[in-house]
Amino acid sequence: MSPRFSHVFKFGQRWLNWLNRQPPDSVRTVVMETMVKIMACGTSLMGWSIWRCPDPQCNSEKWVKFTCKSRSCPHCGVKACLQWTNNTLTWLPEVPWQHITFTMPCEYWPIIRANRWLLGEMNRLAADVILTICRDLNITPGVFTAIHTWGRDQKWHPHIHFSTTAGGVTKKNTWRDISFYRENIMTMWRYRITALK
Repeated sequence: MSPRFSHVFKFGQRWLNWLNRQPPDSVRTVVMETMVKIMACGTSLMGWSIWRCPDPQCNSEKWVKFTCKSRSCPHCGVKACLQWTNNTLTWLPEVPWQHITFTMPCEYWPIIRANRWLLGEMNRLAADVILTICRDLNITPGVFTAIHTWGRDQKWHPHIHFSTTAGGVTKKNTWRDISFYRENIMTMWRYRITALK
């Protein structure tokens, strides 16, 4: 059997060492609960079921340890993610898409961390930028967003991953191709994120 994701955290007590270096009460409860689930995933701590051969002459049995079912667990969450992706692809329009990442100066990061409700506002503001551009062009785009709270180095770095159709539907139900340009988007985004109260 291949090593579980939790081995990365257990090896050399990485998780405990990291946790001990954090200021008291700085790690959110949801993070602690998620890590406990991931560490216990696929172990006897989660419980198990025993499958026995129905033949009275057979002594074969198999112990199946339960998984954590956490969406953050790579073993458990990957199936749900694949199902969501496959389902989403069935209803997304087959048109060109454009990916945009909305970031902000690092000076704002502590404010977002202390006021996590602002993550939702960031999402709304990013959508508002694209919808405003499209409204001015009299088209309706398709959009979806994902909030990320970390960067590649796994440190706190809130930003928005935004996917939009590279165009939209006109009032006459025809399609119009457009592209979104960094300079326009950045100016509008910076204004909105700075003005957020």
